[in-house]
Amino acid sequence: MLRRLLWLSVGTFVIGAESFLLAGVLPAIADDLGTTIAAAGQLISAYALAYAIGSPILATLLARAPRKAMLVGGLVAFALSNAVAGLATSFAVLVAARILLGLSAGLFTPTANAVAVALVPPAMRGRAIATVIGGMTVAVALGAPLGTLLAAQSSWRMPFLVIAGVSGLAALGLLVGLPSDLPRSSASLSERVALLANRRVLKALLVTLFWAASAFTVFTYVAPLLASVGIDGSLVSAAFFAFGVASALGNAYGGIVVDRIGAVRTQSASLSTLVVALLALSLVATAMPVPLAAFATVALLAVWGVAGWAFYPAQSARLVDIAPEAPVVALSLNSSALFFGQAAGATFGSLVVTRLGPADLGWAGAAVALLALAALAWSTRPSKAPAPLPAE
Repeated sequence: MLRRLLWLSVGTFVIGAESFLLAGVLPAIADDLGTTIAAAGQLISAYALAYAIGSPILATLLARAPRKAMLVGGLVAFALSNAVAGLATSFAVLVAARILLGLSAGLFTPTANAVAVALVPPAMRGRAIATVIGGMTVAVALGAPLGTLLAAQSSWRMPFLVIAGVSGLAALGLLVGLPSDLPRSSASLSERVALLANRRVLKALLVTLFWAASAFTVFTYVAPLLASVGIDGSLVSAAFFAFGVASALGNAYGGIVVDRIGAVRTQSASLSTLVVALLALSLVATAMPVPLAAFATVALLAVWGVAGWAFYPAQSARLVDIAPEAPVVALSLNSSALFFGQAAGATFGSLVVTRLGPADLGWAGAAVALLALAALAWSTRPSKAPAPLPAE
């Protein structure tokens, strides 16, 4: 059982590593393929939109398909798309590869969570999901920094080719290790749309969208921001490592805090700290001398990682509370909102980089994080009871 879950975890690891790797190699891609940093950032938007739109559609179209075939096929497609990305000779081919990567990741990840739940007794479901999603957390902490370091030592293409190989290995592990008779249950598109009619769910998803947009306004172009304070080359991977470890701690710590003070308080604290950290990033980049600015920026990345990733388990818990009758659908919609936010953030960040500069990304990200705080306050405001009718 553990071996099966670990292969699923390897799948989410390679997906997470590829997703977070791109920010570290964006300048190298832009230089090699003859485009701008702002344009290269749209590779993240292409992936995010493909995931957000394609995941629920593919889940609906393939509702009756064997889960094992979906998992293996999704990882094989992910491996081939990474190979195409690593061998791309034009920006257009790389965009197409990123769209295919988003679609294959959108097929694999929700299916992996559903299969993890189906493989274990009800009392172990939480640990099963944590094991699978743990691959994504490890990817943020180790996969992206190692990929960035590999790119600095060789070429931006090499991490994509390595991920392609590991994805193929994970697909083989699932092919051999998973049973063929896995449950095929999946929410229909109509069930997803019906849940969106719930105003409380819709308001909560708006918070996710703004939170993700605030983070990816900055994270997409974090490499040029780091360069502006003297962090470049192999040092970028060290900065990514600090951010990744802090993110993993924030994700774990967020779950503990939710149990102690509640989801909404955890979200408020997380978003408030995120606003301060992003503001400080721009303040440091514009007002502090380079040697000190580099150390301060790495420290702020760690604060950002803890605060930003503490939000997600709190938001997940809140959505389950809002829609206890359809928690899987609610969390699936939350994933789509997250990726729509990523796409919006990458696009907004490209405008900031083009019209202002990398050092100003923190101001912009903080402004969007404030919108997330406002959306949280709006979504948690108690509804007014109807006024009593006057007595006749």
